Amino acid sequence: MRTINTVCYRMLRFTSEYRWTLLGLIVVVVGVVSTFVTIPVGVLVVEALLSILLIVLEVRKNVREARKTEFLPRPNDGFEDVTSRLVGDESVRVLATQAGTFIHDRHTSARMRSPEQYVRLASRSYVAPSQLQPHARKFLKYVLGRNPHRFNGPCVGWNTNFTDPTWASRDIEVVAGNHFGFVQSDELSTWDVEVEGRVLPEFGRSLFVQRDGRIRNFRDSWLFNLIGASTVAITTDGRLVGTMQAETNISSPKLLAPSGSGSVEPKDFNGEQRLTLAQLGINAATRELTEETGIEPEEMAQSYLLGYGRWLDMAGRGELLCVTFLNIDSHAVKQKRIRRAELTYTARTVSLRFAQSLSQWDPASPAAMLPLEHRARMSVPLGAALSQLADEGAQARSAVRERLLRLEIGP
Repeated sequence: MRTINTVCYRMLRFTSEYRWTLLGLIVVVVGVVSTFVTIPVGVLVVEALLSILLIVLEVRKNVREARKTEFLPRPNDGFEDVTSRLVGDESVRVLATQAGTFIHDRHTSARMRSPEQYVRLASRSYVAPSQLQPHARKFLKYVLGRNPHRFNGPCVGWNTNFTDPTWASRDIEVVAGNHFGFVQSDELSTWDVEVEGRVLPEFGRSLFVQRDGRIRNFRDSWLFNLIGASTVAITTDGRLVGTMQAETNISSPKLLAPSGSGSVEPKDFNGEQRLTLAQLGINAATRELTEETGIEPEEMAQSYLLGYGRWLDMAGRGELLCVTFLNIDSHAVKQKRIRRAELTYTARTVSLRFAQSLSQWDPASPAAMLPLEHRARMSVPLGAALSQLADEGAQARSAVRERLLRLEIGP
């Protein structure tokens, strides 16, 4: 009896493991035989039953695998291990807001603003590496099941290590990709992966934060490393244009975001393979500004790249932050209409008076620049952009400061 049980078990395991091979073999054999002789109905019935059995085994296997794996959100990660390493480091500024944590890299920002710093689009495209599978594919299925509005649009990711001291002497390399590649890598890393009750240590935050609290370099990681781009627009009457994000927005649901905020796309290279990093950031940010507010390019007087930093809550995303001075006032902005395709993510546009005068702006307290009723809903990109705007507004020879001084900034 034990021998029979063992044989049955091995046959069942073999059938389960090679079910599609067996199904294909059955179909081929029946097809070949049917060309020479008439297949009895009974044989066809048996074939159909075997096919159904193999399909049932496949469905059961998929259900078991799905139940084994869970994706757990990580909403309370304050990244204390990362920020504690940066205490006393004058080259960075840590901005901790209610919505998340951002690290402004002053040295990298200064180099990126240089007209001599170019960026180049690599010939290859990003593909989620095998090390992230099969959980990356499962996570994509999980995300699309929760939010069917996701669109697999094109985007661009970082592929340069900015901790390498030689990076500034050559072009910054970036790679093209798509949104689903971002989901299967960057977004996956913002969740923990649990299999049969055990959280996998090689996934989650370890994909972008090392054990010693250092943020992983872009080129050395398995992630796509999406490039974020945002701009804060200021009207001719000194108002800040903001966008209230919809509940379905991925990064900042129901929060006050910059005037234009999103990610860099290949089309922001304007058909070129190489252009200055500052221009790439401005192209992407102002495109988002038009899409999300309806403000057209001819209504933008001048844009500047403010700087760069990493948004820890979004897998350490490298963000390019800009400011755009408009040649229209806040009343004209109110007449604009958000593009229909953007209504899924952007609820409405608002024009706000700054709560402080230019001389009162403090880069460490960007929320204080906003009216009191909006401070608790300040998104991370908006806080980061305002912080760097305050920095630039304090620089004596800054072109941004000169433009700000011409406006009526304040309550």
